[in-house]
Amino acid sequence: MLEFILIFSVLFLILTFFYKQAICEFRINQLEWSQKENVSTLLHEKIPLVLRGLPTARFWTAADAMERPCYATLPIFKGTTLVEWMSTSPADVVCPWKHAQAETIAAASGMAIWAKKWLYPIVMNPLLRLWMFPRYHCWAGSVGLQKTFATWTCIFPTEGDIIVSILPETAESALPASWVGCFPSQLTAKDTPFLADLKYIDIVVRSGTALFMPAHWFMSWIGTEGGNRPMVCTVSYHTPISYLAFHASPFTI
Repeated sequence: MLEFILIFSVLFLILTFFYKQAICEFRINQLEWSQKENVSTLLHEKIPLVLRGLPTARFWTAADAMERPCYATLPIFKGTTLVEWMSTSPADVVCPWKHAQAETIAAASGMAIWAKKWLYPIVMNPLLRLWMFPRYHCWAGSVGLQKTFATWTCIFPTEGDIIVSILPETAESALPASWVGCFPSQLTAKDTPFLADLKYIDIVVRSGTALFMPAHWFMSWIGTEGGNRPMVCTVSYHTPISYLAFHASPFTI
């Protein structure tokens, strides 16, 4: 029994060590859907990847959310249904729910069926499928700064275009103490005295395009100026180590 505990502890430490490794460079790979067989290879580089030309996603659009009765019964808000919120919220609204509610919406949307058909085969090779598992989330509107914990987080809008701001792990020391939910472009010297050291880049992600973000980065997104309220999905490809880190973190939304 003690030998088993020792082996498990050593294995856990090794896996944790590899999980914490991150590349903090502003390098981005780009790929077309016709080259999707190369996705898994590029993901090994642990830098952001833009994949263009995804198959059309017909779920979690504004029309879908308003028309399908499965959304109307979701226990998202107290006294306000998801459909009511969708019909009254402006285009530049900040998404009011968190990961738990986003996962509930995704389960109703049918997102998992689409993602398992198109994304799962190109991200998860047969060996990874024994260790890694996806979690699905749906968002509407802008989403403030959050940290990526999953080995890979895939972000793709199903309706509208978004501007994703990404920051490497090294940027954390320059962020405000209460950085969760903020937007880098809106920060001023009143928020953090290290504003000049805060480096980030914006990536425009359009419908039909996905952005894969590695673990230990920061990201937020807003809709493009003058556009409709963006409808956005994320798929978090977790390992048991990353999933434990996600739930243990005080910065999880």
